[in-house]
Amino acid sequence: MTRQVTTIGGGEVGTFRVASGRTIEVINTLGGQVVDAWFCAADDPAGFASMSHSRASLRTIRPTVGCAFVTRRREPLMTLVADSSPGIHDMTMPPCDEWRYRQLGAPGHGNCADNLRSALRAAGHGAMDVLPDPLNLFQNSPYDAEGRLTFLESPAPAGSSVSLRAERDLVVYLSVCPMDIMPINGGVPRSIGVAVLDPDEAR
Repeated sequence: MTRQVTTIGGGEVGTFRVASGRTIEVINTLGGQVVDAWFCAADDPAGFASMSHSRASLRTIRPTVGCAFVTRRREPLMTLVADSSPGIHDMTMPPCDEWRYRQLGAPGHGNCADNLRSALRAAGHGAMDVLPDPLNLFQNSPYDAEGRLTFLESPAPAGSSVSLRAERDLVVYLSVCPMDIMPINGGVPRSIGVAVLDPDEAR
């Protein structure tokens, strides 16, 4: 059976409904691209995965295969079940937003926060004053021994991917990060591929 892969362009956003037990595969088609990922319960528009609660439950800031991302009530929404990338992901950073780009001297720049807001509006949801922090797939933002944060280019090679299993019916929002000022995307946002798979299709 041939997988159906949806392409999302660099700087764009995609929305996917993922039924419980199905898997969403996020493919770093051209390599080096960060993807901001949000998971929300399909029956609760406010029921997003919380990265702060997930960090506390997992006792890590770098997720690995087997890690589950939870809500504020510690309910599991999504589990990382496969990762063919180097395993460098971020659970600590907010989405890029209009104010970040103003700081960087680029007012009006496209950003992940506005991408999520646009996707929520398209889904018929009201505005959110405070957005949840995403799981930043493939983002290389390490902390040094003194706690200083650095932003490095994503090491994800072309064709690498992560697969995440829905633990309940979910809506997944994926923003292909448009950052082209900081080095995280190598200076050029690139398209990604996304496939939603039944359990017997997941690899």
